[in-house]
Amino acid sequence: MPYEKLDISASTPVFSWANHPLGADETKMAKNVASLPFMFKHVALMPDVHLGKGALVGSVIATKEAIIPAAVGVDIGCFAGDTLIPLVDGQSYHIKDLAEQDKEFIVYACTPTGKIVAAQATAKLTRRNTSLVKVILDNAEEIICTPDHQFMLRDGTYQEAQFLQPSTSLMPFYSQVDKDGYTLISQPYSSKWQKAHWIIARSGLLGKVPRFEGQRTVIHHRNFHELDNRPENLEFMGANDHSAYHRSLAERNQHWQSPEFEEKRIASLAQKAKTPEGNQYYAERGTKNILQYMQQQPEHFKNAVADNGLRGKQYLVAYNTSEKGRAKSQEIANRYYTCEICGAEVKTPIGLHNHRKKEHRCNHKVVAVLPLNYTEDVYCLTVPEYHNFALKAGVFVHNCGMCAIKTPFTAEKLEGKLKKIRLDIEAAIPTGFNENKEIEKSVSNWQRWRDFQDLHRGVQNLESKAMKQMGSLGGGNHFIEVCIDTENQVWLMLHSGSRHIGNNLAQCHIGTAKELAKMAENKLPDPDLAYFVAGTPEFQAYWNDLQWAQDYARVNRDVMMARFKRIMEKHLAGGKVTKSLLEVNCHHNYAEKEVHFGEDVYVTRKGAVRAQTEDYGIIPGSMGAKSFIVKGKGNAHSFCSCSHGAGRLLSRNKAKNLYTLDDLIQQTQGVECRKDVEVLDEIPGAYKPIEQVMENQADLVEVVATLKQVVCVKG
Repeated sequence: MPYEKLDISASTPVFSWANHPLGADETKMAKNVASLPFMFKHVALMPDVHLGKGALVGSVIATKEAIIPAAVGVDIGCFAGDTLIPLVDGQSYHIKDLAEQDKEFIVYACTPTGKIVAAQATAKLTRRNTSLVKVILDNAEEIICTPDHQFMLRDGTYQEAQFLQPSTSLMPFYSQVDKDGYTLISQPYSSKWQKAHWIIARSGLLGKVPRFEGQRTVIHHRNFHELDNRPENLEFMGANDHSAYHRSLAERNQHWQSPEFEEKRIASLAQKAKTPEGNQYYAERGTKNILQYMQQQPEHFKNAVADNGLRGKQYLVAYNTSEKGRAKSQEIANRYYTCEICGAEVKTPIGLHNHRKKEHRCNHKVVAVLPLNYTEDVYCLTVPEYHNFALKAGVFVHNCGMCAIKTPFTAEKLEGKLKKIRLDIEAAIPTGFNENKEIEKSVSNWQRWRDFQDLHRGVQNLESKAMKQMGSLGGGNHFIEVCIDTENQVWLMLHSGSRHIGNNLAQCHIGTAKELAKMAENKLPDPDLAYFVAGTPEFQAYWNDLQWAQDYARVNRDVMMARFKRIMEKHLAGGKVTKSLLEVNCHHNYAEKEVHFGEDVYVTRKGAVRAQTEDYGIIPGSMGAKSFIVKGKGNAHSFCSCSHGAGRLLSRNKAKNLYTLDDLIQQTQGVECRKDVEVLDEIPGAYKPIEQVMENQADLVEVVATLKQVVCVKG
């Protein structure tokens, strides 16, 4: 059996993947948790298990209708299986079908400045039987998703579905087909329509845009399907060469030259002229031809139109003053026009223009967010670099957050630059108790600052500090690392939390839980196991603050990773922006409501990572040891979890007493990092051997990539 059922006398069994006996204090802590009345099924201990506060670090605790305040947070937000995703091939697909295909495809994404681009993506099943909400938009579209999924706001920031308010402005995605059959996309930053195939090209998916001597560069659709904008269907050509190519095809095809084809072509043109698009097309072409004629044959034109005004004036005056003419004028003045974006009926062309300007190409607005009384399996996309994707419903949403990035750089690029990179990271990202001297725009624009006044009263004086600490690393086992995998590829890895504000929120609620336990005379095996019962105001207040703190932690990582990536691009690409090859995110120290063994439970992963089938995760070793990118196997007995690292072998004080500075220098050979007594407690010898930890959880995860640190920054 891959796990061991421990011989602990408690009402709930304890399963351990640690592959070693627990110490007396560890056994007592496991027993305390397993003895609580609301435990579900069993307690699962991961291979990195070690002493913590209240509960063991590396423990997975499933509970019924109660939760123990700890360092917890939220999970990845996702969508119902029938959610439609528009791809660049001109079609929209159910997200469930994309996940079942298990291959890459190309979606539309959006930069924070409102520029739509094309990006590669993958889809996967992310949660089973999870609770849902319905987001209703002003275009009558409805989106079914988890309450925590983040929607892109008009200013480029994000907000969870459950916190969206009526009239909240979202980043819009509008597309249409032009008169020639090409897909047009409205760019939010400029409100101008752009051909989709040029969006593909400008996103770098076709390589460098070439120049053709004396010709304008165009893009040819190889299969002649103008809606199919997959890169493999697109080819750069000179405009003259492109026209010549089409003419050669026509000459080789006798049917195109036949009387039957010509008759059908004329009939088709006549039919096209009857449509609004065709009428506009021929009007524009006719205007262009007349203007060209006026310029090339001015005298002939003057003679041809010399008496036009005189001849037409009498008829125009007569018509305008007639009963029929007056009725027609009134009809035109009161005519309603349909908005092609939202379907609204608007009076007069000027009114339609003003309606479009006011209501569209600016944003979509939320009408309502409604909780649903059923659960479903849900899915999400991973979109490296841009972290968002368009829905057919017409908005952009966030994909799974990221903590590790596989870059396009190889190890050779790092030669001679490691120390400079480390110093730049330490200069750009505050560590330990330090904070940013200035608050950058992406931080001050975070939408959830407006919810700060709703947090626990014990943190109301910390908003300024929380702002300055967003984009900072903290201390302890938090780190920023440059790693190299076994294929010589460079990775960026980052581990951080919710800083001072998150810790203070936790302490406030732990204090409340302890007070409630004392008032109720609950005899707990450990005061740190005080809990909240679902349905109480204290539980709801804690859960709301918990969501806020985890959102803060995510944005904190995003800000740091953006700075980290820019530093690497400065040293390895001359400042040029690069695209990531793979990006991975995983949370630990968090709680989520999930379904296990057919029942709804609260799962707290304290120092553990979710490892459902196909979940990507990160299992870092100590500074100087290996780290691993993994995929989950969905082991039910571990509540679909795995370890979040190697796990401590020695406490911080014991490590400082046992090891010397010389030991630290020796154990971190080959790693560009601080080598002083302030980080001695993080010496590799203070942690369990990561290889053994990985071996013990072979039934929980499979290894995708093995990494070795070459730069490590700690607080």
